[in-house]
Amino acid sequence: MVAPLQRLAFAFGPRRGVTLEVARRLVVGRSSHCDVHLIDEKVSREHCVFEPEGAALFLRDLGSRNGTWVNGARLTERVELHANDEVGIGETLVLVAPDVEALRALDGESTLVLSRAPLGLMTSAATATADTLEQAGRLVLEAALARTGDDAAKALAKAFAVGLGCDEVVVCARTPEGAVRPKAAFPLGASVSLNASLADACLAQQRALSVEEQQLRARHDAQTTTVVRQRAFVVCAPVPGPNGPVGLVCGVRSAAFESSALALAQVLASAAAASLRLVVERPEGVSSSNVIVAESAAMQQVVAQARRAAASTATVLLTGESGSGKEALARLVHEASRRARGPFVAVNCGAIPRELAESELFGHEKGAFTGASTAHAGVFERADGGTLFLDEVGELPLELQVKLLRALEEKLVTRLGGKAVTSVDVRVVAATNRALEAAVEAGEFREDLFYRLNVVRLTLEPLRARPDDVLPLAKLFLTRHANALGRPPPLLSDAARAALGSYRWPGNARQLSNALERALVLKEDDGPITPADLPPEVTAPRRAAPSAAHHTLAELVAALEREQILLAMKRCRGVKAQAAESLGISRPTLDRKLADLQIDWLAE
Repeated sequence: MVAPLQRLAFAFGPRRGVTLEVARRLVVGRSSHCDVHLIDEKVSREHCVFEPEGAALFLRDLGSRNGTWVNGARLTERVELHANDEVGIGETLVLVAPDVEALRALDGESTLVLSRAPLGLMTSAATATADTLEQAGRLVLEAALARTGDDAAKALAKAFAVGLGCDEVVVCARTPEGAVRPKAAFPLGASVSLNASLADACLAQQRALSVEEQQLRARHDAQTTTVVRQRAFVVCAPVPGPNGPVGLVCGVRSAAFESSALALAQVLASAAAASLRLVVERPEGVSSSNVIVAESAAMQQVVAQARRAAASTATVLLTGESGSGKEALARLVHEASRRARGPFVAVNCGAIPRELAESELFGHEKGAFTGASTAHAGVFERADGGTLFLDEVGELPLELQVKLLRALEEKLVTRLGGKAVTSVDVRVVAATNRALEAAVEAGEFREDLFYRLNVVRLTLEPLRARPDDVLPLAKLFLTRHANALGRPPPLLSDAARAALGSYRWPGNARQLSNALERALVLKEDDGPITPADLPPEVTAPRRAAPSAAHHTLAELVAALEREQILLAMKRCRGVKAQAAESLGISRPTLDRKLADLQIDWLAE
């Protein structure tokens, strides 16, 4: 009696997957000689091995750098796999399913049965003719004129297949760290086993290259698809960009690529480069409008330090008073780094409710707690391949600081209520207005986390210490707020400029922005901003000094605090979470201040 085959579902993303029936020993790794070749920098050359023994299936790690994970636990010895076990190999999730029907209910596109039986070579690639060249030209023109990078990549892949006679083509983008990842394929679901040395040489030499490279290929019949290794040739052409290649186009066929075919491959990849760059270099929705005002010597120095820090992968800790511009500097670090093509995700740790903090950072699975009706990706997952900005990191509770430290050290996160471990590639920039050294001494902040964050430390001076930045910042804020209101930006009168320049701005740039927004909102005409349009505290040193003696410092501070909270509530239309974040305080703190100061934003 023949023992039943164990089946595995290899899921390479939310919509794509391949199912494998394992009938023999199966080595998985990044090396091209492995039975399953994964193009993933987090996978070792020989990562792990699946070993069927009778009706059982065992898994053994082969000393991989990032480990093999079974149900969220790192594999330390050979284990037997069971139905519905989850195996993590780099960015690939492997699910052990009990039968082929269960596999077909997943996202897999086909069922593959590994076999030792030899198959014939792939059909020979057709020699390029005038008709195929004309068709390839039309396709690459379509790629060059495409509105989105995805459409351009699809058209370019098809142009390669037609012009070069490739059986399968994959268009890859370069990650911020220099690795290549697939973006589009022709036909749908195509795969190319790409030697890392070929990709590196192609990117370094910036020209099309070709080598002989065995490929996993399939033959279909009515019931199954049989897969074996076959002799084939791979062509790899770089997609040029302003600062070096931004991606690769890889095609495979059974016939060798002559010099004319390599030249055609390079022409096709170059012709579509402009449209591909839209997605490869900067994802849609990412704005490059971040502006740093650095007229003062202190700000120029910290900006120069931030640009030098951006070139590394070190964690950056930004310190300074609330509202001094730490998020703008964090965005500068991101945009000046090799991760600028990836996402920038900002989270205010002080504004997250304590009971939701872990879910916001690391995500949760469906049903993890009451109200978790769907799965949720945390900020670490959303920032994968880019930069995560943790503002007010000193406000994190101690129990979460332990998990944050683990995520920083191991680059692994586990969703709340989940078992699978997710590998993340995130550069962290943290910020705080607290003295973390004092918090460590008081036992309110973990010492090991402090040293992990405090690799490159940049301190922003308060706005009162850099008066040269006040008026340039005022001009920038006036332009932003006026554009948001659909009005032309007004000028500043000489008296208003003097008032802004002489005020000490205890709330820093955030207070300056709010003061100018208030002036625009309440101003009845389009004339210049005058001292009468500015908040009373800004002009108080000039026109309210006599009456100031009748008020204590606490009363003056309360009046200023009340006005800023009222303005924030009106600006955010009563949404307390947004108002709290704009003020740099937590939601409970805002609720308490609204009650203590008796603020009714609708009535005032």
